[in-house]
Amino acid sequence: MLYTTFTAVEKEFKLRLTATACTELEKKLGGKNPLGVLTAFDEGNLPSVSNLLTILHASMQKFQSNVTFKDVLSLYDDYVDSGQSYTDLIPVLLEVFKVSGFFPKEKLTE
Repeated sequence: MLYTTFTAVEKEFKLRLTATACTELEKKLGGKNPLGVLTAFDEGNLPSVSNLLTILHASMQKFQSNVTFKDVLSLYDDYVDSGQSYTDLIPVLLEVFKVSGFFPKEKLTE
């Protein structure tokens, strides 16, 4: 099974959006396509921290279903305290979309 990893504060997490997680995520984002939240960045629109963390939480559920959204908030605070930034999450989440079938396979090898 495909997944990408995210390391925060010396903890490694496997990330992937399943169909179930993606449909739940769309509901939480008000019906928006989750990829659209990130691609708006290309147009100069930064996604909200809330949306980024909601996507991160959803992508953790396949392999770490015990992680709550509250845990993700705490993890993000620790992540920032360790010197990382909000924008450092964007490439991580784009990688999640790649391994979750949002791009044709040829795009994965580019």
